Amino acid sequence: MKSYLFSLLFVLFTFLAFSQEAVFSSSESLRSSLASGTIVMILPDNVTADNVRKYSKYYTPYFTTSFDRETHEVTFNMVQNDAKSRRVIIRFLSANGVQFVKIGEGSIPLSNFYDSYLK
Repeated sequence: MKSYLFSLLFVLFTFLAFSQEAVFSSSESLRSSLASGTIVMILPDNVTADNVRKYSKYYTPYFTTSFDRETHEVTFNMVQNDAKSRRVIIRFLSANGVQFVKIGEGSIPLSNFYDSYLK
């Protein structure tokens, strides 16, 4: 029984240690960027400009991206600012290994980010 518990805790801590999160400074800045159609977030340090370029080329019907290498800030310029197009941002983040989105002080799983903010 102890070995099962240990294994479960080990997997949980390993998952959390390697989880990556994108960052918004506050929910207000997120909401205003969603309204404008220009969404800005900070990606994890392990995401490179090559990653952003490689994955965003598949989503040009929905958005274009620009990436600042120094601050790791990505800017999504939505082609059509609707919920369907914003859903594709989740695919982009997932392809880059992002599992959580930090908004202000709170962090939510990527799966809940769409329902809570992008709809």
